[in-house]
Amino acid sequence: MTPSPAVPPRFFAPDLAPSSLEVTLPPTESAHLSRVLRMREDDLVEVFDGRGVLRSGRVRRSTPQGSVILLGDALAASPEAPASIVVAQALLKGDAMDAVIRDATVCGATEVWPMTTARTNVPARAADAAQQRWRRVAVAAAKQCGRAVLPRIAPVRPASDVIALAARADWVGLWLAEPALATDDGADPPRPPRAVCVAVGPEGGWTAEEVATAHAAGWHRWTLAPVTLRAEQMTLAALSVLRYAWDDAVRRRIT
Repeated sequence: MTPSPAVPPRFFAPDLAPSSLEVTLPPTESAHLSRVLRMREDDLVEVFDGRGVLRSGRVRRSTPQGSVILLGDALAASPEAPASIVVAQALLKGDAMDAVIRDATVCGATEVWPMTTARTNVPARAADAAQQRWRRVAVAAAKQCGRAVLPRIAPVRPASDVIALAARADWVGLWLAEPALATDDGADPPRPPRAVCVAVGPEGGWTAEEVATAHAAGWHRWTLAPVTLRAEQMTLAALSVLRYAWDDAVRRRIT
């Protein structure tokens, strides 16, 4: 059998436009192209704008400050979810929050809302300083998975604001809770696909008051298994279940 051709390296080009003939990569992407991958003139690449456009290209100039790509045909990116997904994530320590951003990007989240809760042990000012790093994590994840859309990463806000925002929007609110706190109204993923906001708590979990407040505002308490998962595992687990349920609903309508 003939092996499948390798996918050319992908690069983030925020200035890319559908009608562009060429585009200059930002310094971080240019340095990766020229210094890390050591790409040269005429090497094949793919570029995406973070808003859904993905195009083929060839390297015209390889420099760490501003590599230039000659653009080719429009390409099909990895398909987006059939409905919007917002991940409201309580701030986590260290690399755990990076993992949430990465998994949310790969699983099709359209927005990520970092939030503070009663048991959050990460200062909001530290999270504000991490915004640029989270953006880089999202870009790297999109490059790896073939997605051409980057999730919007919102400023840090308190859980009370998240509860109110999702309650006012036309979303299904899923409040991920430990099994003991989600026994009376456990929800299934919304089918057919409908916009959803998934709220994930901190390492120490929600307080009973937070769960009750969210429930009173119309959120559904949701648990994934009869065991307690780590906070940084919840986004990947929840969005995997959600995307499978949505894809299954779409398949059933087609067949």
